[in-house]
Amino acid sequence: MKLSLPNESAGVTEWVLLAVTGLIFVVSAIGVVWSVHQTRLGYAELQTLEADRDALESEYERLLLEQGAFADYARVDQVAREELGMYTPPAGEVVIVKRAQ
Repeated sequence: MKLSLPNESAGVTEWVLLAVTGLIFVVSAIGVVWSVHQTRLGYAELQTLEADRDALESEYERLLLEQGAFADYARVDQVAREELGMYTPPAGEVVIVKRAQ
């Protein structure tokens, strides 16, 4: 038994519907591929930024330690004596200045 269509336009309509469905399928597949690609690019950038952040945090910690070492009283005293030639004056050289009333 053979099925027949009542008119030719019904067959054309089915082919158009099939073509449109196929086109939508292809466009959707391209959209998924593009979305996955963008996600991978974003993830790669995220990893780069996290590595940069880790390096900056490490440098910040090192700089804090260095700042603490330079601000140490013994270090300040050493620099004052060696590089600036400063010394603690003897008691006879100390002059106390009082504020005028």
